[in-house]
Amino acid sequence: MALKLAGQVAVMFILLGVGIVIRRRGIVSQVSAEQFSGFVLLIVTPTLLIQSFQRDFEPKLGLLIAAAALLTIVFHLLAIPITKLVFRGMQDDYDSVGRLSAICSNCGFMGIPLMSAAMGELGALVAAVYIAVFNLYIWSHGVMILRRTRQVSAREILLTPCVVAALAGTALFLLRIRLPGILQNAMGYLAGLNTPLPMIITGILIAEVKPKTLFNDFRLWITAAMRLLVLPLAMLAVLLVLRAPSWFDGAQTAALGVMIACACPTAVSCVMMPARFDADAALGARLVAVTTLLSIVTIPLITQLSAYLFPLF
Repeated sequence: MALKLAGQVAVMFILLGVGIVIRRRGIVSQVSAEQFSGFVLLIVTPTLLIQSFQRDFEPKLGLLIAAAALLTIVFHLLAIPITKLVFRGMQDDYDSVGRLSAICSNCGFMGIPLMSAAMGELGALVAAVYIAVFNLYIWSHGVMILRRTRQVSAREILLTPCVVAALAGTALFLLRIRLPGILQNAMGYLAGLNTPLPMIITGILIAEVKPKTLFNDFRLWITAAMRLLVLPLAMLAVLLVLRAPSWFDGAQTAALGVMIACACPTAVSCVMMPARFDADAALGARLVAVTTLLSIVTIPLITQLSAYLFPLF
């Protein structure tokens, strides 16, 4: 599995390199990246989420979905107090953008193709569940962190495209409703953009980051360590203590999928969300850059360690 994931990560880094090259050569602008990001977040990823739930209803799939949702919630509840302790008192928006960047993984842009490569269609289903919970988190507690407030709009949370798509997909799954073949084919083409387009967008964003800014601030590396190592390993410890991989036949798939999502680098949303709420979007971009580059090593390591330990518990 480690080799399969390493190969998939390598493919994604090639796509990321394409984004860097076309930005450096002036073929596209950062504005183009922001516009395409909106297209991915509003159309491509929601389409993929609905498509992931387009399968015949089976009780064991219901258990898989429930377990994936529960474990994703556990991860975010675990990450909130740990990051609050680590980032308390940090200046220059590290206590907001930095903290959010440590919690929020690139579960959509990188997580979906990685989970699909590792576990096939079931991996994509676990990814869809993780993304739904992730969006509930980032539009609730995530917004509170950036706004430095305890107030957030429930309407704003529930009407985010990915949450709506996940709820719609779940409803179609539970009601055993299959969409027409022509519509599914069209959705398949759109969903197929979820790997190449986001990685190219990420490359465009990384191209804007000056290399020297990645090495003159130790807090950047503390945040990267939290995102790529500390929080994933803490989650792995919790899964092993709870014996989550042995809850039921197929629980290991949910646990491994959640671990892959937890191991992904900082979400691109940590660039777009700070920009929306007048926080330091440039810090988010630097964190996306450094964690994405380091993840080519850490993702296979975390995943292989999880796959080795799960059968023992």
